[in-house]
Amino acid sequence: MDLHALTPLMFNFNKNYSRLHPTYNILSARFGDADRQLAVVKEKLTLIHPKFKINSVYDHYSLEGLDIFAHLFTLLKTGRTVAIVSKKFFSLSDTYGVEIIDDENQAFILALVIVLDQILYDKVY
Repeated sequence: MDLHALTPLMFNFNKNYSRLHPTYNILSARFGDADRQLAVVKEKLTLIHPKFKINSVYDHYSLEGLDIFAHLFTLLKTGRTVAIVSKKFFSLSDTYGVEIIDDENQAFILALVIVLDQILYDKVY
């Protein structure tokens, strides 16, 4: 029996304060694979629209169509759309619609959206 296959995908998140621009890490919390770095998310310094550099073991990601309020954007993986993310304007808590395209790693995409939410809205990650 493959215990690795039965273990649900789990993630840990942390923020590295040692750089000029904060770096956010997505780490594996899976049994036998704990603390392996899966992705690094860096926020680039811009005046109007937030921009990110996202590198992961799955490939390079970028955001497109990020408006000033960051309520709708497309997540691209090496230039190909892999998810469309929308945040509801009027809700008591952060409520998202995330449409994940094709056979992408759904758990990882959702973990990435959680980190982006923390960066864009909460600023207290």
